[in-house]
Amino acid sequence: MSDNSVTEQQKEWQAAIASNDVERLNNAAVRLASDGNLGIVELFDTAQRLSGAQRNDHAQSLYRVWLDNTKSPLAYAAWFNLAVLQVEGDQAAAEASYRAALAQNPQFVEGLLNLGTLLERMKRPEESLELWHRAVNLSPPNTAPTRALRVQALNNIGRLQEILKRMPEAEAALAESLRLEPDQRNVITHWVHLRQKQCNWPVFDQSIGITERKLLDGTSALAMLSASPEPIEQVGASQRYVEEKVLKGVAPMATAGYKHERLRIGYLSSDFCSHAVSILTAELYGLHDRSKFEVFGFCWSREDGSPLRARVIAGMDHHIRIGALSDLEAAQLIRACEIDILVDLHGLTLNARHNILSYRPAPVQVTWLGLPGPTALPEIDYVISDPFVMPPELEPFFTEKPLHMPHTFQINDRQRQIGPKPSRQSCGLPEDAYVFCAFNNTFKIIPEVFDSWMRIMHAVPHSVLWLVADGDIVRTNLQREAKLRGIDPDRLLFAARVAPADYLARFQVADLFLDTSPFGGGTTASDALWAGLPVLTCAGKTFSSRMAGSLLRAVGLPELVTFTMADYEALAIKLGNDRAATAELHKKLDDNRLTAPLFDSERFVRDLEERFLEIVVDPDRAIAPNGFPLVSILIPTHNRPDYCELALKSALAQTYPNVEIIISDNSDDEATRTRFAPYIAKHPQIRYYRVPGYSQYDNGVNCLKHSRGDYFNYLMDDDLFHPDKIMRMMSFMLTDEKIGLVTSFRQLIDAVGNDIAPIPGTERLFETEVRLNGAQLGHLLLTGGRNLIGEPTTVLIRKSAMEQKFGVFTGRQYMVLSDVATWLAILTHHDAVYLPETLSYFRLHGLQDQRGNGQAIRANVDWIQLYSDALQHGRFLESPTADEQLASKLTTCIWYLGTMREEIRNGNFDVARIEETISHAMRMLLTKPAARGAHGAA
Repeated sequence: MSDNSVTEQQKEWQAAIASNDVERLNNAAVRLASDGNLGIVELFDTAQRLSGAQRNDHAQSLYRVWLDNTKSPLAYAAWFNLAVLQVEGDQAAAEASYRAALAQNPQFVEGLLNLGTLLERMKRPEESLELWHRAVNLSPPNTAPTRALRVQALNNIGRLQEILKRMPEAEAALAESLRLEPDQRNVITHWVHLRQKQCNWPVFDQSIGITERKLLDGTSALAMLSASPEPIEQVGASQRYVEEKVLKGVAPMATAGYKHERLRIGYLSSDFCSHAVSILTAELYGLHDRSKFEVFGFCWSREDGSPLRARVIAGMDHHIRIGALSDLEAAQLIRACEIDILVDLHGLTLNARHNILSYRPAPVQVTWLGLPGPTALPEIDYVISDPFVMPPELEPFFTEKPLHMPHTFQINDRQRQIGPKPSRQSCGLPEDAYVFCAFNNTFKIIPEVFDSWMRIMHAVPHSVLWLVADGDIVRTNLQREAKLRGIDPDRLLFAARVAPADYLARFQVADLFLDTSPFGGGTTASDALWAGLPVLTCAGKTFSSRMAGSLLRAVGLPELVTFTMADYEALAIKLGNDRAATAELHKKLDDNRLTAPLFDSERFVRDLEERFLEIVVDPDRAIAPNGFPLVSILIPTHNRPDYCELALKSALAQTYPNVEIIISDNSDDEATRTRFAPYIAKHPQIRYYRVPGYSQYDNGVNCLKHSRGDYFNYLMDDDLFHPDKIMRMMSFMLTDEKIGLVTSFRQLIDAVGNDIAPIPGTERLFETEVRLNGAQLGHLLLTGGRNLIGEPTTVLIRKSAMEQKFGVFTGRQYMVLSDVATWLAILTHHDAVYLPETLSYFRLHGLQDQRGNGQAIRANVDWIQLYSDALQHGRFLESPTADEQLASKLTTCIWYLGTMREEIRNGNFDVARIEETISHAMRMLLTKPAARGAHGAA
């Protein structure tokens, strides 16, 4: 082909790009590629454009034409890109393309990585591992690009080896990855838990080059239940996870209740199969009173074909598979089912889909069983608990409110079959030994507990310790640790995994179950008790350490609950040397087992249903029994527990009888949560949300998002309410639906509560009660020197009068003056009432006077924008005084721009936006109709 022809084709290709015509672009590129005249850069660019236009078929065809007609040393890159496009639709073709790329360039590490990932998806893990090991060998750590590829390959190896339960290999790969790149919190998470599972102590091994604090910060919420006995560490782990992984800030799908003849309960889980959660709950679903409750199961569980899964599904009225749905689609489906109470059975455990909950598809959301600790999920309202497992002193470390069951938090399945009692010989146990059984998962065993067990065995010479271990490495590690503590390793015996009925039967040949701490047994402890084996536990400060204690109290064996490891040890030794006392415990358990609350599943379900009826959102919930609608007092707070506590007390002192109090705390520490714990426990109308990292605006919006009242009033943490504030203002709201907001005078006070003379511009607007229409009050807000009416604390709002969301006026979102924008939106169609009496108090402190020029600039710009928007949309345009005020503000801002341009730039202000806003306002003034009294000051 002549050079002229090539040039014409290239011009056509360029014109096709400019025209944004996909078909034209594809045809032009194919012609160039067919003649071998399409450069590889142009190939990649065209294919990306085609793919971006959802024409993967064109992009793939173009790659094939190019590869058939172009000889290039870079063809392997084209094969690679083609494979990427093929992966979702044709895995076999994608594999062939990746292999073609590697045939041309065997050292192409990205190809090895991607092909390995594809083969893993195709259930060929050994081939994946082989490719990734080649990638490691081809990626030396001495340069940044190759080191990054090496880290990626090592992480792939570690992840897949963990899935294959090859824990030492997985740990080794992740350790090397962390030595190369320590700042990988997600990798730390897996590495720590792998060491826990293997009993590879110390778990927080700093020889890897990472500090213990950093390792703790990377520990998962589940692993932290074993790693620390401190509640603050456990909630911290959950909060870090939520901050990094959980969808936040989305509008709730369900806030109001429904009018169903039967309450709709939805259970959300991927464990409706042969799993500990179903082992506990299998009987639950079918026991619900069908005259009052309708049971839904939303499931993404594996189809394991087990009888347990069949029982669970049979107990539900509606079993709905959501595995193929996105989180948003699943939430929409749940919302469409009008679920009254959604019970999440996951928490933050494996396969959790917490983002479904982020959309709040149900008005009440509860967590249960999955994670025996705080989830920190903002959209979870309650955790099913009991007064022992979650005492008042633990509540400040939970974001969820406790939903206390009267006996125990845990349900049990009475239909679990116990196999024939085996002989000790068949279990590999000595006939005459005292058998201490410790069947909890090995990641719950920590050195301090193991130390205690070894001291117990020293003091009970004819005893053995019977454990369950997955893999030789756990046996090796624990036997080594026993030997280091002076115990014959042969006294540690290990049980293999067996069928559920045989597993339960084995408990019958043991003498005493030794619980772990701080992560004790839940399902395993109840398994032991159901089979007739007494459990000895040490209850600590955390939910996870108190589970077995709750079960023992509910089965009539409170004497086996200790509260220090010294007492735990002493009681184990006493029982180990007193067969008669041990036999008496067995008999007591056998006598109580079938009548005690722990295994009275019907009683548990009736109690649970009573709790559900207490928390369900009544569709008429805004009206209290005394006829008063619900008012939400919203308290956003940041790092001021002393001030906020006084604000909370003033909210609790309201004489209005139907108030809820929503607190959103974005403080840097736990001081406010700790301070509020007694109030939250005592006053059910308080709901507290801990959201570290939220901005001031987000914190306020979070309060409003969780409110359920038809009316709301913000209470800033440096303000106080008069006890009659809400009652006085609601007297106007209840008599006239035209009123959208009620505001009042706010008195300035000092730190001890004495009145201070008002700052100029904050005096009373009127000396008598005044009703204002939107135009009148709009002008007051737009032209006032200070936002006296618009201060959030002073204003009670009718929620239905608010336009769109908070801070939106004529479609524009305001941040600095979000409150004023909200009031202006309300005033478009509603009136306001101003009350001259002091119904709010503002405590002056240093932080209030530290606003620099930056805040002034932002506020002035927002004022101008607000007035311009009102002007443009024909709102509040009746007074020429407003134009004079606007002209004055324009002059001020122009002066700022002229004299402080550099300071503005250094403060990261958008100077262009400021100039554009001023210009817009000036144009609006100049083009106003003469009838409206335009002024020429601009």
